[in-house]
Amino acid sequence: MATLMSEWKPSGGLTLEPNAMEAVRELDNSLVIAGPGAGKTELLAQKASFLLETNMCVNPRKILAISFKKDAALNLKERVKKRLPMDLGSRFISQTFDSFAKSILDRFLYSLPEEFRPDPNYKIAGNDNEFVKVFSKLGINLSNTNDRKRHINHLTKKRLENVTGVFKSVWHKLLKGDSEIQPTLSFGMISILAIYILETNPLILNSLRKTYSHVFLDEFQDTTGVQYALVKVCFYNSVVSLTAVGDNRQRIMLWAGAKVDVFDAYKNDFNSNKYTLLMNHRSAPRLLEIQKIVNNYLQKVPFSPLANPKWNEDEGVAEIWYFKNSVIEAEHIANKIIELVNDQQITFRDICIIVKQSVNQFSNEIIEILGKSSIQARNEAKFQDLLKEDIVMLIIYTFRSALDNRDSDAWSFIWEAKIFFEGKSGTINQVNEIRKSVRKKLINIKSELQKVTLKDELGLLISDIMNFYEIDKIKRHFPQYSQGEHLNNSLQNFTDYLYEYLQQNNGDWMGAIHSFQGADSIPIMTIHKSKGLEFEAVFFVGFDDNSFWSFANQEDEDKCTFFVGLSRSKRHLYFTFSENRFGRRRTNSDISILYKMLRESGVVEEKYLDTD
Repeated sequence: MATLMSEWKPSGGLTLEPNAMEAVRELDNSLVIAGPGAGKTELLAQKASFLLETNMCVNPRKILAISFKKDAALNLKERVKKRLPMDLGSRFISQTFDSFAKSILDRFLYSLPEEFRPDPNYKIAGNDNEFVKVFSKLGINLSNTNDRKRHINHLTKKRLENVTGVFKSVWHKLLKGDSEIQPTLSFGMISILAIYILETNPLILNSLRKTYSHVFLDEFQDTTGVQYALVKVCFYNSVVSLTAVGDNRQRIMLWAGAKVDVFDAYKNDFNSNKYTLLMNHRSAPRLLEIQKIVNNYLQKVPFSPLANPKWNEDEGVAEIWYFKNSVIEAEHIANKIIELVNDQQITFRDICIIVKQSVNQFSNEIIEILGKSSIQARNEAKFQDLLKEDIVMLIIYTFRSALDNRDSDAWSFIWEAKIFFEGKSGTINQVNEIRKSVRKKLINIKSELQKVTLKDELGLLISDIMNFYEIDKIKRHFPQYSQGEHLNNSLQNFTDYLYEYLQQNNGDWMGAIHSFQGADSIPIMTIHKSKGLEFEAVFFVGFDDNSFWSFANQEDEDKCTFFVGLSRSKRHLYFTFSENRFGRRRTNSDISILYKMLRESGVVEEKYLDTD
């Protein structure tokens, strides 16, 4: 029975700040400004709870949440699972913009006219190589980086039917392929095709609008022009209620095509009500002093986030460290990490090393020096997306459940997946039979794991597990695997890394799984990859002009990037500058304004640690 709106209370016994509660209860279109640590994931989860528990999202209609990044989509999905029973939670669909557009294209591929219909086995462009090859075949050399970016971006600047000249020829080659070119689409092109499908097929558009009564748009500041155009085609002038959540100060994807005026466009197109969240539940009060100063450099309107009452006013550590060279720098970082782990009981996974860019450049030296102190660290870029792959999570949880029948999280995950694959209806006897088959399979998997000595044997076991869950059902449930090589590539990468960790852990499967999941290592990542994450301690390494090499040309965006990086920390924040790095002298004069912000906060201590 549905809960009355007047009687609804936040799930999990939580108390929301007044603005958040108003945003949750808003039934019309809304825009929620949520800064770092404001709890946007929790707000959206609570809004889903409100809509589903009160039946404002009338059964059997659903809620669609669209995020920019895969991990944001997964985090929101997991949070909703914690807040709602399975029968209601199953009506909450969380996807990325890319997977949403791709699901439309793949499902309605044959509604496209032959001229615009891609080969069903098209692949997703992982880089620019196929585009460069096609342009080259048509007589256009794209060896210049700026020319390449401009030409490739131009492919998605116009409506499909309005593309002309060489760009029309490039579209055709990429859609159809030939003896030398594999059919290849970027996600931008996929969105253009999805837009065409919806604009030319009103029945499909109406079906979409009848399926979802409410739509959440997460990380809205990073929405590209093409993605916004897709949202507008889907829901403009409809009865579907939209909730967009974002923060202009965290807009760090302009280089990837983020729409500069997306907030204004949304407010004008969807006549939205605006709410601003005031709390910062993440960072200690002294770290919030830094965020206040940086905020005032990013926007004209002053903003002072309120610290969570759990903090004491004097909590939070922020320092700038200066070194003669990067070896001494890494040694000091290692010593500080040991201190944080031993004295503060902070886990390795709750410590992060972030860099502006080029993780590979920084990670090798840092990993080597940390290793001498028995501290494991890794370039998280290799694992971050793979760990969030649905199929990888399914296999990982299957292994965990097979190895430890007390692992309730693993069992819940695979049981829920199996029930979804089989269809939720069925008699008690049928459900019991499914449960018996899963239990029996887990016993078999545990036995087979002990026999694995070669990587090919691990690959065969994973194939057997895939057959148990049934590949066709997996593809129906996870549409991102419905075509192309994404499924096979994900499984192959997973097999390679897991086997590598099995070797490092001397055949200990639980140890290998924990290592693959990064439980015992410190992640090293770019600021862009750290967005949406939080850590007890953050080391901002390479705080110099070379890291911010484009600062003069994109000062506003780099200031936002700086803001995102420093706001990942809960309690400990360290910036490091080394006069010599990779055999070259480094300076910090070009980004002096960033140092000025830190000093103006009045809470940042500067230390010269040149003890060589």
